[in-house]
Amino acid sequence: MKPISELNLVTIGEIIRTHGYKGEAVIKLSVNFEQLNLTELIFLIIDGNKVPFFFSYPPKSYKKSGLLVKLENIDSDKEINKLINLPVLTEEKNILPETKNQETSIPEGFTVYNREQLIGKSGEYINIPSNPVITVYSENNTEILIPLNEQFLKEINYKKKVIIFDLPDGLIDLNE
Repeated sequence: MKPISELNLVTIGEIIRTHGYKGEAVIKLSVNFEQLNLTELIFLIIDGNKVPFFFSYPPKSYKKSGLLVKLENIDSDKEINKLINLPVLTEEKNILPETKNQETSIPEGFTVYNREQLIGKSGEYINIPSNPVITVYSENNTEILIPLNEQFLKEINYKKKVIIFDLPDGLIDLNE
């Protein structure tokens, strides 16, 4: 693992209260829950230092803009009370592209390319939790599902009405 000083950390919210009495905390998020890909840890700023905290179990969505977490080695509400109002950070790579308003951010009817190869026209955005996809209709009207993640999506050009992906070999052919 890289030293903390070399990580690209961004603030995603702050701890606002305890939940129950067994050390669970509620984080008020400054990003959408759907954008987060939190797998093992978050960082809290304690006395000016970025301190890593590992999850006891995967975080869960809580109400509209919250996250329910259980941090390892924190087992009481008293311990969580000491962390209230602390900023919560994660690595920037754990924040997926904005998906809140898909009608404008992933438009329908745009020409879709895999690098320079024409795939077809963009269709519906399908929000599958942790694996959103976009439908693309090829010239022979075959429906192709393309995972929508920052690894594959390279550019959306609204002026030219073009979406450019860099897809693994064979992904487009799966639907034929």
